[in-house]
This record gives sequence, C-alpha cells and structure tokens, in this order.
Amino acid sequence: MKKFFFLLTFLCCIGFIAAQTPQIVTGHPDFKVKVARCAASGKTVILDLIFTNVSATDVEDWSIYTIYGLQKSEVYDSEGNIYDVSNLSVKVSNRDFSSGYYNLKMISEVPMKVSLQITGVPTTVESLARVDLVVFIPFFNIGQTPVKIKNIPISR
Repeated sequence: MKKFFFLLTFLCCIGFIAAQTPQIVTGHPDFKVKVARCAASGKTVILDLIFTNVSATDVEDWSIYTIYGLQKSEVYDSEGNIYDVSNLSVKVSNRDFSSGYYNLKMISEVPMKVSLQITGVPTTVESLARVDLVVFIPFFNIGQTPVKIKNIPISR
C-alpha cells in the first residue's frame, strides 16, 4: 500500500512539473528556442529567450518582427488578456528595434539572446499562456507560422 501511495505522489509531482514547463514549437528541428527567464516588475514583463542554430551551417539571414504584413507577434496571458504591437518591444543581442531586424547572422551552436518586453500586464497575472513570435529564417523555411511558446510562469 505504501508503494502505491509513493507511486501516486511521484506521478502527481511529475505531472505538476510537466505542466509548469514551457512548450515550444519552432517549425524546424535545427532551430531551438529556450526560455531563459520570465520576470515582472510592476506591470512590465521581460521574457528572455535563447535562440540556437544547432545545424552545422551558419544562418546568414534571419529576422524577427513585432508586425510583418498581416502577421504580428502576440502574447496571451493566463487571465485572457492579449498584448500586441502596442505592448511589445524586442531586443536581439541587447540591440533595440522597432519594426524588425534584417540580415542578422545566426552562427551554428552559438546562443543568441532575444528579449521581449511586454507592458501593461496586470500584477495579478501569474503566467503567459502563449507567445507567438514572427520569426523569418529562410534557411530553415521558417516564416509562414510564428514560433509558439506556451505555459511560461512569471516570476514576481
């Protein structure tokens, strides 16, 4: 009986940990995205991501956008709020931009920091339910669908 309760407790803990782990869909196995941190100060949330090209070849040209044509980067929180271009700013390797970066290089196996700042987030929000980022990487044929990250807890 003790083994049963131990096993049940263990499985519940594993399920809780799995529910807290962000789920990431990039569209290509050689393009990896990792959540480094997600922290809030007041009504501003900073989401730090690490992009990595795990292929053997350097990517000579890629871009990230808050809006591009009909596509736009958006963030959905756990309380049902949506944040779009008016609430988002992005930094790539500590460089600010407003509409997008062009011709960025992504060196093979070298991590690249991407920070997303989301403003106007209520202090009661505990997690980001989903983040859609418009990222174009022609080398990997990424661009028709956004990079999707789900279930990101916010540290306050």
